[in-house]
Amino acid sequence: MKQVWRRISVREQRLLQVLGAFLLAVVAFSLIWQPTRQRLEDVERQYQLQAGLAAQLQRAQPRRHVTVDTDQPLSLRISESAATAGLEIRQMETDSDLMRLTLNGDSQTLLQWLDGMERSGVALQSLTLEKRDDALEARLVLR
Repeated sequence: MKQVWRRISVREQRLLQVLGAFLLAVVAFSLIWQPTRQRLEDVERQYQLQAGLAAQLQRAQPRRHVTVDTDQPLSLRISESAATAGLEIRQMETDSDLMRLTLNGDSQTLLQWLDGMERSGVALQSLTLEKRDDALEARLVLR
């Protein structure tokens, strides 16, 4: 092998050395750098997904402290809590132990308010949700 190498001109030896270095760089890139970079991107993507799921889970955690003033009438409690949440009461009717209510507001706020009402002991008999422009309208019957 040495004899074959010596018979080749210096110029061709250098070209073969450059070609060998180039092939070594390509092999190193293909077998080491590229898979490592791909794994890193996969791990970053998985981390972002997990962080998003953790944030959703945090928002979905039940509220621990719900203060309920049961001395107030249901209509007053609902009116005050809806106003505090920033919801608009469109209609409110009471029949003996039932209350019919139409609310309008941001979907996330409205759903959180409904959750809070149920957690405070208000029984939800029926619920109809309808999208209105950028808001959500809820028609509900409460006990």
